Amino acid sequence: MLPIKKCWIVTVFVALLMALPSAATADKLRVVAATADLGYFAHQIGGDLVDVDVIAAGNRDLHYVEVLPSYMLKLRRADVYLKLGLELDVWSQSLIDGSRNSDLIVTDCSAGINALEVPTFKADARYGDLHRYGNPHYWLSPENVPTICANITDALTAADPEHADAYESGRDGYLARLKSKMNEWDADKGAMGNVEFIGYHNTWPYFCEFFGCHTVAFVEEYPGVTPSPSHLTKLLERIRQEQIPAVAYEPFHDKRTPEWLAGKSGCRTVVLTESVGGLPGTETYEKLIDTLVARLTSVAQVVE
Repeated sequence: MLPIKKCWIVTVFVALLMALPSAATADKLRVVAATADLGYFAHQIGGDLVDVDVIAAGNRDLHYVEVLPSYMLKLRRADVYLKLGLELDVWSQSLIDGSRNSDLIVTDCSAGINALEVPTFKADARYGDLHRYGNPHYWLSPENVPTICANITDALTAADPEHADAYESGRDGYLARLKSKMNEWDADKGAMGNVEFIGYHNTWPYFCEFFGCHTVAFVEEYPGVTPSPSHLTKLLERIRQEQIPAVAYEPFHDKRTPEWLAGKSGCRTVVLTESVGGLPGTETYEKLIDTLVARLTSVAQVVE
């Protein structure tokens, strides 16, 4: 065991090392993104000029992220923080406050998004985790990606104006590549229009609006609230009567309820993810959307 004095010296030395930027990132713009999706877009735009870190991995429930000192340290060292907004990542504010980084440029990537499902009534606790400013899963529509990328580009440019042209070029290059994928996804809309399913959580309105598919009901009676037995009974009866082919859930959901519904009704279960990296084969945004299309068309049903 080290003497107390030596232990104190080692502790201070480690703390000082942690306070210094690493050699690998000293000359790069340090960006922290709330989610893997925002981190992916930032990397596409910034390329070798940015070092991107992510708070919530792709398989995490974005509503519930524990506020850890290590996350605050990431923001303490960062130049830019990219938050989701629309009250999905409410935990971001605690990280921002805890970082005590007065120079941090914080960008709400939902700025300029045409939000869906904005409540026309007072959204209080009676309705579960209902977001006052609209459904926050906006990045799942490819049509919203240009707005997201514009917000990120503005943030990078504000933090590093010397490379403004490079960030704009990175954004334009990525959106050009995305446009070619948009042509492929447009071709998928015919088959996707035949898809209907039950979602676990109300994650999919932007995705469904883009592709024309249908989420007909939810396992959760109210967002974020454990379903009651009476709700599940009604849901089971609806599946049987309407011959709904599938119940979708995400990796962090309790799969027992979807599997119970499937076992009682004969429908299928399908695992989806809302974020880059949330499932194998979803390492990019383009692969994420492709995976969702492939998994949902596999359980397609013609809507009469």
